[in-house]
Amino acid sequence: MTTGVPVLFQLHALSALLLLAAWPFTRLVHMLTAPLGHLTRPYVVYRSRDTALGTRTPPRGWERTG
Repeated sequence: MTTGVPVLFQLHALSALLLLAAWPFTRLVHMLTAPLGHLTRPYVVYRSRDTALGTRTPPRGWERTG
């Protein structure tokens, strides 16, 4: 390592470089994408097999498909 630089700072810089080197192979790369579609998409729909359930009109995004 470099002389004249404190060991704690050298370890800090080395850990930052290791994180940057490993970043593309982890799920951290998803921080670079803007999940704008998540703001407008409907909730996850859990469908029941019982057709008698749900007599009221569901809100947008909760419509029955079958």
